[in-house]
Amino acid sequence: MRLIPNMIKAIIFDLWGTLFYDDVKGKHPFKIFAERIGQDFEDYGYLKIFEKHLMQEKHYNLEIPVRLILKELGIQANDKLISELIGLLKKKGVSPKPYPETMETLKELKRQNYKLGLVTNTFYHSYKRLNDKFKIDSLFDVILKSYETGILKPDPKIFKLMLKKLKVRKTEALMVGDSLEDDVKAAEKFGIKGILVDRKNKYLNYENRISSLEELWRFL
Repeated sequence: MRLIPNMIKAIIFDLWGTLFYDDVKGKHPFKIFAERIGQDFEDYGYLKIFEKHLMQEKHYNLEIPVRLILKELGIQANDKLISELIGLLKKKGVSPKPYPETMETLKELKRQNYKLGLVTNTFYHSYKRLNDKFKIDSLFDVILKSYETGILKPDPKIFKLMLKKLKVRKTEALMVGDSLEDDVKAAEKFGIKGILVDRKNKYLNYENRISSLEELWRFL
């Protein structure tokens, strides 16, 4: 799909791994959570189970999604394990931070009158911690959080809803994210051009990739 100059009116961003990351000493608690129950956080199948139960609803009581994750994986739950896993999800010392170019890129896009959307698979506690610190609600025209919409990427319904709220057509938007499956391929299957944020240079042969948001301008 070739882009026609000046055709793009809106940029839709993924959140984690694209705009922000969790600064944590040592291993991320989500990875420790997975390892504690014999799983690999990088395994796509496990990740989708984790997201489905933790991120599709606003959970104040984290025991509920933890028990559901264990049940689907066929892991016997006990109070000690449940308490340990909840503690990992609430772990202190996890500090959300923007990538160096994030804030300036978003501000410049706003200055140039692009509509900005945010589509994120996230859970309530993580997003609240981030927004309390950086007030990112004010940076976007439309924000769709999985725990509010009940929709997780790569479900195409989330892209349909975003376009409706942004009031743009498929050909007038870009989807920018770090997940080849959930952000880029899912968006392109729906008809939106996808740009892969490949900060670790895993996909050097992928055509529409950038290693920094500073490179986004060549697609606009």
